[in-house]
Amino acid sequence: MKGKIFRTLNKTTDVNFIEMVNSYGDIPVANLIREIARLVPQIENSFHELFSFTLSKENGKAIFQYLNFDNDRLKIDHMVARICYRYYKSSSLLLGGSSDTDIETMYMDNSITKEVADNLKLKLIGHFNFLRNMSQYRKMIFKKALSQHDFKVLSYLYFYISDNYGTVNLKNAEEFYRAFGTANKALLNKEGTYKSVTHTPSGYTVPIMYSKYIGAPGHSGKIKMAMTYLIKEIGDIETYLDIRDTKRSFTTLEKEAKLAEQKFVCAVDGKKLSMKDAQAAHMISHKDGGKTIYSNLVMVRAIYNQEMGTMDFDLYMQARLKAA
Repeated sequence: MKGKIFRTLNKTTDVNFIEMVNSYGDIPVANLIREIARLVPQIENSFHELFSFTLSKENGKAIFQYLNFDNDRLKIDHMVARICYRYYKSSSLLLGGSSDTDIETMYMDNSITKEVADNLKLKLIGHFNFLRNMSQYRKMIFKKALSQHDFKVLSYLYFYISDNYGTVNLKNAEEFYRAFGTANKALLNKEGTYKSVTHTPSGYTVPIMYSKYIGAPGHSGKIKMAMTYLIKEIGDIETYLDIRDTKRSFTTLEKEAKLAEQKFVCAVDGKKLSMKDAQAAHMISHKDGGKTIYSNLVMVRAIYNQEMGTMDFDLYMQARLKAA
């Protein structure tokens, strides 16, 4: 109630968005974000190693070990809240945006119990372990910890890998970071390969578009566009991943999202299709090595999925045309 009064009536105290939602106080999701991102003096909690720091002997300011920026005005809390929202929103479609409105919706969700928050914490720990490892290689190669841009783009890359390959191990973390670092640098270089390449429809050159779109945390479309360029620049990302595709079935969330993406029409006949009449099919069949990942999913009428059997979707469509 104190927090609600503060958020409603405060007109004098200079607070930014994340400082404002911090006033939600002792609720599971607020506690999770605070306690994983920083030391809360009242409880002496153990925060994640990614955010570890020492105090400067000269001015007493925090010097972060793995980050090249600080938590002034709770900017780290804000970045953690954005990542937490993606795990809260979906377990299978992580790559996307998280606006301040989205974040406050998460804070206001009374269904986030301590048990739910503990489950989110496990996902955040895995995410931040990855970022910590990437920071170690960045420091080894470039002698600098993660910048805010690095933190964001590597988080999006982790989401992309999780969405498309599930839980994976890196075959060689240093080689993976070098491939990412080279691709990221090429896309940011205003005097490099992309200096005269204009991105349509933004009208920006690719380096400007890439930098701006990575820095647009509330806009899913821009984030995905920037990541499309990054993945293309990295090349065959699978060469750096130890992939074990034991998943055979698409989740309900994946199927619902794909059907919505198809504007609720069948991918075979183009006619209206509801979830109760739809089935998930692999674009490249599982028999032929197709993975059970979102990019390999297509929603079709049940009868077509049965006819398709173990055929690839494109081959099935070609067979239908010949038979017509």
